[in-house]
Amino acid sequence: MIRRMMRLMWRGAVLAFLVYVLFFVQLGERSAFQHLMRVADTQEAQELGREVGAATQRITKEIGGQVHDVTQPPAQDAGASQVPEAVVNQMQGVVGHTYDREQRIETAREEQSQ
Repeated sequence: MIRRMMRLMWRGAVLAFLVYVLFFVQLGERSAFQHLMRVADTQEAQELGREVGAATQRITKEIGGQVHDVTQPPAQDAGASQVPEAVVNQMQGVVGHTYDREQRIETAREEQSQ
């Protein structure tokens, strides 16, 4: 508890120092914040900001499309329906009644999707 409080106080002191340096310490005629604002107002920085925004939108659309594709139900059942009957019969003792419940689960899924 005390350790966490000391760590929090240390982080607060470091943050306060950085804020002080950023806004109040003069680097030549201006503070670091004023220098940053003058750089951000240049045409090159404005152009870079627009390019980054456009790239972000493209990436967002691409990732959104990938997420949409991944969340779609599979077109095939990955071969589960093509398991030979001999293997299914051997697995019946291992998996119990899961094959018997499969029909009820599929019926419930169809009812929920409607």
